[in-house]
Amino acid sequence: MELLAAIPTLTTPLLQETVDFFVNVLDFTCKTMDEQWKFASINKDKVTMQLVHPQAKFPFGSDDPFDQPVFTGAIYIHMEGVDELWEKVKDKAEVCFPVQDFDYGMREFGIYDNNGYLLQFGEQIKATA
Repeated sequence: MELLAAIPTLTTPLLQETVDFFVNVLDFTCKTMDEQWKFASINKDKVTMQLVHPQAKFPFGSDDPFDQPVFTGAIYIHMEGVDELWEKVKDKAEVCFPVQDFDYGMREFGIYDNNGYLLQFGEQIKATA
């Protein structure tokens, strides 16, 4: 058995606006946008994510009201060039925490997307502990 990839699926009533955020702020590409199924697939380099409307027509959809994300974690993206990305996005998104070095050997920052999902980006550096 081999796990190949995790593909986060984020629920949003603002499907087009969310695609636009990832494309315009983070340079993702929209690979699939299906209005009938209320679904989009976005990717950049080796990262793929899915975006679905709360009333999507397949297993992610629900008739429950959607007020805001209830996801309590973060989407963490390991990368190279974290400082370059920080400079690009710091004035285009709500910042959770600015770019900084952590003793455990990562340089990271966190921003929120247009729905309030926490996106963290990190690059490995030399640990200081």
